Amino acid sequence: MSTKISNKTRIYLSVIITIIGCVLACSSIIPNDYLKLLVVMCALGYGLFGIMKGLSNSGSTEETAIEEKE
Repeated sequence: MSTKISNKTRIYLSVIITIIGCVLACSSIIPNDYLKLLVVMCALGYGLFGIMKGLSNSGSTEETAIEEKE
């Protein structure tokens, strides 16, 4: 069993975290503005980083597979 998360799962998880960050930014669930800013920035930062990392890894593995076939 592999313990690594697949690229699709990583991208979906990152998109969900990004959406949660946007919802928290627009809602009044967290009344303290500075705490809200900290939570939203962390959620958006992790979400965007995960999306970029997931998309960059998928392209490089396809390119190496194509080069190995030739």
